[in-house]
Amino acid sequence: MLKMFRLGGNMNVKIAKGLVLSLVFAGSLSAQSQSQMFQRVGVVGDSLSQGFFGVTVEKKTQDWAYPVLVSKQAGASVSYNVLKGPYVNLEDVLKWNCGIFCIAESIIGGNASTVSLPTHAGITGAEYTSLLKTSGKCEDITATKQEKEWYWEKWYWYTYRWVTVADCQEPDKFHRFGLRDAGTQTQVMEKVKPTFLFGSAGANHVLCTALHTSTDCLDETRFKRDIREFFRRMSAMGSLQGGVLFTVPNVTSIAFLENYKDPNGRANYTGLKAFFRNSVSDPNQVLDANEIASISTFLTMLNNEIKAQAATMRFAVADLKVIFDDLKENGRPIRSADGWSPGNARANWPLPNQPGVFGLDGVHPNMYGHSLFANELIKAINTRYGYSIPQVSEYTAWYYDSLNRNPVDLKKFLTENIFGQAISWVVSIFT
Repeated sequence: MLKMFRLGGNMNVKIAKGLVLSLVFAGSLSAQSQSQMFQRVGVVGDSLSQGFFGVTVEKKTQDWAYPVLVSKQAGASVSYNVLKGPYVNLEDVLKWNCGIFCIAESIIGGNASTVSLPTHAGITGAEYTSLLKTSGKCEDITATKQEKEWYWEKWYWYTYRWVTVADCQEPDKFHRFGLRDAGTQTQVMEKVKPTFLFGSAGANHVLCTALHTSTDCLDETRFKRDIREFFRRMSAMGSLQGGVLFTVPNVTSIAFLENYKDPNGRANYTGLKAFFRNSVSDPNQVLDANEIASISTFLTMLNNEIKAQAATMRFAVADLKVIFDDLKENGRPIRSADGWSPGNARANWPLPNQPGVFGLDGVHPNMYGHSLFANELIKAINTRYGYSIPQVSEYTAWYYDSLNRNPVDLKKFLTENIFGQAISWVVSIFT
């Protein structure tokens, strides 16, 4: 009996030592796993990933895009073609930091620097359909057309036949400058073969409703077909060890839209309109109650599909819809290391004495908003994979965000400034 007790004691000691060694090994394995996970980071996505705010894409905006911030915090990096436009940084224009020549150069756009194969391929305006189909050279690499092919059927008879050929239409400038010769976003990832993927491109499948105040763009069949095909191809690469996706917030709550009540009480003229419109003269200029309900139903379907794909790929998923709803309701506290706070950030662009997360277009995050966005992804990654990736300092991002530190009241500018009224008039005609 004593012998057995002593043996058990020895066994307990050995087990205890084994547990200690296991914990030490687990700690080093965790660090090693993070290093391996982020060994080669790949990015696909849309304007949120590319760093679009101020109505343009340029180096100072791209450097603050969420994949760049999160990768840096994880000890990794991504490469991308640096843009200088197209279009202009609206903040710079309104603050007179960009004159006529600057505006002209920005509208034309181009590249400040390029890489042969970007590991960050996110492009403004993209969705899962364009991830599969749109390259830097062709709007749709799968598009075809019928063309006459002339040939000698006999030595004396020169005739033609109809043949199917590629129909390569030039894509928008964001794709041309962002992808160049590298292929579609999907093809780029298949060349890069990343170990970790930022893979979200769902927002534009539903954001289109807010930007065009119409539900005509909603297409559940296309969305499901293309998101599933994209992740099938990502899974087939065999290189991915992990990744992160995020759900899409309620697009009818963005700062771009504001409530409007028709003076004549017409239901289809009452709802949500673009902020730059002073009134509604057509039902197509407003999202009414029925349309808002349809968007909500579509958004639920879309987010459920995103969560399902994340589960299948064993990716982290950040529920940004829940986070944005909380931001809209309660705001987001900003606080320095010594406890000082400029206040709670709200779901709008910054106003005097009121921090905000949006840029001046009312759709995309500003510099501070991108830091908030990055931190929510970091939290999701840490929870899913057991890492301890440090968060971005949201206070520092707010401090160096020129729009938050020196706000522009765009609504006031568009209604009270003659130049602003002209801009508002032109925009209302062409949208």
